[in-house]
Amino acid sequence: AAAYGLRNPFDPVQAINAQARLMKDLLDQFGGKPALALAAYNAGPGVVSPCDCIPDYPETQAYVARILALLGGAGSIAPMPMEIELVG
Repeated sequence: AAAYGLRNPFDPVQAINAQARLMKDLLDQFGGKPALALAAYNAGPGVVSPCDCIPDYPETQAYVARILALLGGAGSIAPMPMEIELVG
């Protein structure tokens, strides 16, 4: 976060600007491929770079599929079923 100038994560202007810069860098790093940039955002670029793929992590696959679906293009992977348990 500090590398992107985010000093206060609760400041929406700072947070949005930092996240936008990070995503631009990830898109550049992964050849403009949104699915890989999203996977790197979720799982880390060190996991995505070696395989140039969306890693076989259910959370990451579900995250990428969900974001791409929200953007109107579910892409090449199907959402992974996830069980969510609320504990109180």
